[in-house]
Amino acid sequence: MIRRFFTIILFLLATLPVAAQTGTASLGGRVTDENGPIEGVTVVAIHQQTNAQYYATTGRGGWWQLVDVLPGGPYTLRIHYFGYDPLTARNVFTYAGQNTVVDADLEAKTSYVHVDEAATSLRLGPELGGGAVPVSPLGYDLVSQRIYTPVAFDVRQESPLAGASQQWIAPVGSNRFHGSAYGFYGHSEWPDFFSSSSLDAPAAKEIRNYGIGGLNIATPLGSQDYQLFGGLQYGATPGRSGMDALSGAARLDARLNESFRLDLSGGRLAIGSDGYIGSTGESWIAAGLTSSLAEQLSMRFQAGWYKTGDSRQLLASDDFTYVTGRHRMLAGVQFSYQNFMLADSTSTHGDIYVQDAIRLGRRLTLLAGVRFSIPFAFSPRVSMYYDMMGDGRLVLRAGTAVYGRRGEGTIWKNLAAFDMRLPLAFKLTFEGIYGQSWRRPFYISTRNVLDSHYALTARLERPFANSAWVLASYTRSDGSVRDRVLGGFSFRGEYLGHLATTLSVLYDGGSVVDNQSPASLSWTNAIEARLSQDIFFQAAGRTHTIQLTGYCRYATSGAPVSSLFGAPSLILPSSVISFMPGSAGYLTLLFGLRYFL
Repeated sequence: MIRRFFTIILFLLATLPVAAQTGTASLGGRVTDENGPIEGVTVVAIHQQTNAQYYATTGRGGWWQLVDVLPGGPYTLRIHYFGYDPLTARNVFTYAGQNTVVDADLEAKTSYVHVDEAATSLRLGPELGGGAVPVSPLGYDLVSQRIYTPVAFDVRQESPLAGASQQWIAPVGSNRFHGSAYGFYGHSEWPDFFSSSSLDAPAAKEIRNYGIGGLNIATPLGSQDYQLFGGLQYGATPGRSGMDALSGAARLDARLNESFRLDLSGGRLAIGSDGYIGSTGESWIAAGLTSSLAEQLSMRFQAGWYKTGDSRQLLASDDFTYVTGRHRMLAGVQFSYQNFMLADSTSTHGDIYVQDAIRLGRRLTLLAGVRFSIPFAFSPRVSMYYDMMGDGRLVLRAGTAVYGRRGEGTIWKNLAAFDMRLPLAFKLTFEGIYGQSWRRPFYISTRNVLDSHYALTARLERPFANSAWVLASYTRSDGSVRDRVLGGFSFRGEYLGHLATTLSVLYDGGSVVDNQSPASLSWTNAIEARLSQDIFFQAAGRTHTIQLTGYCRYATSGAPVSSLFGAPSLILPSSVISFMPGSAGYLTLLFGLRYFL
């Protein structure tokens, strides 16, 4: 029974799609004045960390577009046109696989930034400004962005299991040398499920003490056109054979000339964000080549090898993007070969896809596309983003999409959401997701994949800006977690010129379906807190920071096996989140020291 339970969990994790860790983003928008759109305006986007610069000119209708830019940021946008004062938009962030829109009014000297995607994304990572969730002290050193999208409408994203998509993006280098070193001591108390012969019997407690250390650098390489990031992280559990692991990640971005940019990335993540050594084990090697074939035509080729849990995957794709006026059209091909070692099975697939993102004025964006898979499967997707007031105060998002391949199961998902911008930078969201399984994948029992499922969410959030972040969320679904409550806050205060203190707390609770008795529900709780003290000073023309960190996480029985905002393999929709059995909770304590240059 226990072996079968863990086999199902491994399959759930292995079938999640992993976008190339060298993923790119896009920027676009429209420039107007009091008389309407302006043609011929110069737009320059500067990636502050690397000093990479991208240029665009507005065409007919005042539209401009930059495809395949570096994800993250911040970017500074400078908009120039003869007869007007230059307009600057600062702290603009981009997200892998998504389009960030910057509309500008030169007469009013204002700009408006938003992401015109219908799906909601959970964005994690230190580069993400408003999207970062700064709770766990580990897990973000080797990955700059982790983006989970519950309903993926972009045809480049494919998920036969749940219609969701996640992307892990390796950090980029810098136009100036930066480095950090850190060390952590950890103490964990885990339920030892293998010590029990029954899933219902109490599990013995397993105690582990361990140490984790790491080193990161971000630097230009030879010239400003080459940026390198490299990081290593080592963890060991004294007295425990096989409980040591080395994690690492590296990325090289090279601007070969005005038309070609190359990025190479590789790494292995073997230490979870809660400090559990060997808990993840994701590995990748990837390469991407971006080229500007013409003023409005670009190409993005990428290929990579990915390992997630039991799955080994070879993936290659070639995408062409053509921008004209209000249209951002895309066509591409993708090849994948996947091996599930536990099931001793393989699959090979080829895919062709086309898509068009159409901005119908300043308020409405439509995204329509279709994906053809070989063996034959037809996956159409349509979504809309409607800014009711034209300034982001009221936004309607909706869409429908089909996912799957022949013989692997097909899922139809629908999303409808309403976003309201409130005072003090708060945002209130009401979101509903409904999905239906047309055919069940062969390796999932009827208890894990339902014929239909739904999730209704109400979420109040204040992005991490001006030193404060707040989250309150409730989700009702018919999945493994019937009711789910998330709540948290983070606050950072600077004082005395050289000191800063940050306190972050996150609560995750839910009513969970009992594995042995589906009619029974039990409430589980998990809470984590982080306190860090920064000491920063100037020396040799550089800012140096010493950070002391303490972290604690406690979870009752049935809670997720890792932090929601930690290990990427467990950021799943509530209908397929895996929960561990047993009656004992577990505790994680981390104490660490960091140095930043």
